[in-house]
Amino acid sequence: MAVTTSAPVHRLSVEDVYAMVRAEILDENARVELVEGVLVDLNPIGPEHRSTVRDLTEHFVLALAGRFDVAIQDMLLTTDHGYRLPDLVVTERTGRHELPETALLVIEVAQTSHARDREKAADYARIDVDEYWIVDLEAEQVTVHRGPSGPLSHELERSAFYRSIEEHRDGAVTPALDGVPPVSLDARFGRA
Repeated sequence: MAVTTSAPVHRLSVEDVYAMVRAEILDENARVELVEGVLVDLNPIGPEHRSTVRDLTEHFVLALAGRFDVAIQDMLLTTDHGYRLPDLVVTERTGRHELPETALLVIEVAQTSHARDREKAADYARIDVDEYWIVDLEAEQVTVHRGPSGPLSHELERSAFYRSIEEHRDGAVTPALDGVPPVSLDARFGRA
């Protein structure tokens, strides 16, 4: 039986997901995001995706150690009472019992997730993520989003956007974070 649009739908909360893990309904290592109250499975990670995340993490950890938190596939709370698991996230230092609600930089590595990663730009702009990168392994380019609009109003919340979007195919991309060296695209995409 199909669910009709007039039928009430139960949306999950972050607390519901934690309860599902405690009750062993959901594996604690499940690769899912909570999007508008719905659990969404993430695509499996392949070797090129994994090595890209590893190399980018090393790049940012070495530059930012002790100043900011740098995490891989870690929970970032969103305004839709959900969470995303960005491939790499740089946040202000958080307390032991806190989850970040915004970030200085989010990087998603796209190999099979292009459409969803483009959609996430609005999610990240709504929570004022300063800078959002999509590292596209197939196109060998990095799309850099800067200048989030944040939530415009309750009615327009879905239309959050970034004021600057640039595509980089060659050379290097310099993060807006002070003290972080540029990321070489030639090296990143094996052209060096």
